[in-house]
Amino acid sequence: MADTIHTAALASGFDLCGIAAAQPGPEDTRLKEWLDAGFHGDMAYMERRRAPDEIVPGCRSVIALATNYYTPDEHAAGPRVSRYAWGEDYHLVMKRQLDRLLPLLQQLHPAEQFRAYSDTGPLLEKAWAERAGIGWIGKNGCLITQEFGSWVFLATVLTTAALTPGASHADRCGTCTRCLSSCPTDAFVQPRVIDARRCIPYLTIEQWKPIARTLDLDEWAFGCDACQDVCPWNSRAKDSARQEFAPRPGQANPDLASWITMTKGEYRATYGDTALARPGRRGLARNALAVLGDATTDTLLEHAAADRSALVRDQGKLARDR
Repeated sequence: MADTIHTAALASGFDLCGIAAAQPGPEDTRLKEWLDAGFHGDMAYMERRRAPDEIVPGCRSVIALATNYYTPDEHAAGPRVSRYAWGEDYHLVMKRQLDRLLPLLQQLHPAEQFRAYSDTGPLLEKAWAERAGIGWIGKNGCLITQEFGSWVFLATVLTTAALTPGASHADRCGTCTRCLSSCPTDAFVQPRVIDARRCIPYLTIEQWKPIARTLDLDEWAFGCDACQDVCPWNSRAKDSARQEFAPRPGQANPDLASWITMTKGEYRATYGDTALARPGRRGLARNALAVLGDATTDTLLEHAAADRSALVRDQGKLARDR
């Protein structure tokens, strides 16, 4: 049956599939320690993570899935966006794949329940992917696969079906610490422990505060790939067959001035179906001002000072205080 589910997953567009028993694991303790230390910052939703059987009563198995999103394109010099946000919003792509997969699973187990998430539910998806044998959580906190490195999106299906679990994936980072020393903001407390309050993806996507001038964003305007770009396993990356993830014009290396001056309508038309929609227009404008810093022109500072968002105005004040 595991082979049949794997076949259905591949037919639905996923590249990797594994199965884990829906049982408590060490990740629950690690999450509590991380939360107690305050490393999650303003991400209160991390406190709402739940066990599979709290979401689907009687849940006995977890199906972990991964989709390769790597494209061979590279960043140009200058302000840049994390690779995962170059094309269509992965939430939309993964939902379509899950919508194809769930009916197939229901046909295999008509009497069972299935519930799917892709970065949208109260689950520790990386931990389940590791336990299902898809990959391992690397020292940079990313799920690393032997086949595609860490350039994968994850999805999880909870089910009441009793499926044969695979073996948990072994840690294959070895003695390598390239990711730890690559972080522009020194966000790693120790291997696999990240203080989100210093992590560029958190600063540019999750938090709703101005970004301190003391934090070096290294021209990352949205997200950051620094710890992935240096990972030796990512030298094995294979091109994704999905055109949805191909970079759209100007999205990998954005025009920061346009982020500060664009209207809400322009923002929605340009980024409404991309991951760049997450922080909103004001978040992108804030990020642009933080990256430009001392190089922000007087004209852009005037735009920021007149912005209806206090977040943009406050970031503009930081840029003005040269």
